[in-house]
Amino acid sequence: MTACGLAWAGSPRAGSRDDESVEYQVKLAFIYNLTKFIEWPSSAYPSPNAPLLIGIAGNDPFSPHLEAELRTHLAGSHPIEIRNLRRGDPVRACHVVFIPESPGDEAAGIVEGLKGSSTLTVGESEGFAARGGIINFVVEEHRLRVEVNPLAAKRAGLKISSRLLSIATIVTDR
Repeated sequence: MTACGLAWAGSPRAGSRDDESVEYQVKLAFIYNLTKFIEWPSSAYPSPNAPLLIGIAGNDPFSPHLEAELRTHLAGSHPIEIRNLRRGDPVRACHVVFIPESPGDEAAGIVEGLKGSSTLTVGESEGFAARGGIINFVVEEHRLRVEVNPLAAKRAGLKISSRLLSIATIVTDR
């Protein structure tokens, strides 16, 4: 993914189900672009130059090349660092945690473990935002849509831009 590819993320096309590489290229670009519309509390960064940490929980669906390209960008004034998270890793240290679709209720456990932190949770499982996640990716008719749970964001101390909210489907907790 080039810098142009990251800018392209505003396009809602996610590719077909048969083309997961395109779908995940778009999802990674969306994750980057989401950082432009989220305000973290100042206490979320230990220093003004601290990196924005993106954690990938479970199996990493993104190519190493795409992740390397993303690391060359800034989120505001913060360099981007990506970590592949395993059980026992300090998930709460991350600013963004992407939780790929997985069997069972692993996503719910991760969201529950992040309560009280200023971590933006991004998932792709049906009902993720309604179960307390903050942002959920939904592919409908080959287009990537975004669901947002503003109450979950508020609980995390995150402010979501009205520009993002205006294009998202708003979801509330079940």
